[in-house]
Amino acid sequence: MARTGRPETPIRYRLLARIDFDATPGCWEWSGAKVPQGYGLIKRKDGVQLRAHRVAYELAYGEIPAGMFICHRCDNPRCIRPSHLFLGSHDENMADMVIKGRSARMVGESNGGAKLQSEAVASIRASVGSYSRIARQHGVSPSAVGSIKRRERWAHL
Repeated sequence: MARTGRPETPIRYRLLARIDFDATPGCWEWSGAKVPQGYGLIKRKDGVQLRAHRVAYELAYGEIPAGMFICHRCDNPRCIRPSHLFLGSHDENMADMVIKGRSARMVGESNGGAKLQSEAVASIRASVGSYSRIARQHGVSPSAVGSIKRRERWAHL
């Protein structure tokens, strides 16, 4: 029994009631509550919140093994269509992200914490003299100069 005194609506029916079949062609988008990353949330009768795509997967295919992820073929976090979902390990999920070009490469100038531009890195690598002098010229530490010269930092250049 739910807290209201009336019988609990099975999660399958509550899940189906929150599908928007027309939002994105091919996808079944969750129209209920979502986390900031876009994944749908649905509550069990005991109040525990679950990811809607994981519930949809379990209803269609059975229990999800411990430690496994439910990945999206469509890359739409709101999608709960079982045929768009597949089981994967953490490593497989990360590999899928990279293959689909969704990984953020935080290297060089695209890293918000970068103090240098690629031109300054090239200048540091070409510079001769003490690391302390080169560091003062570029506003970084002598150890940063050494790391850049040894290609431990900015290795992609």
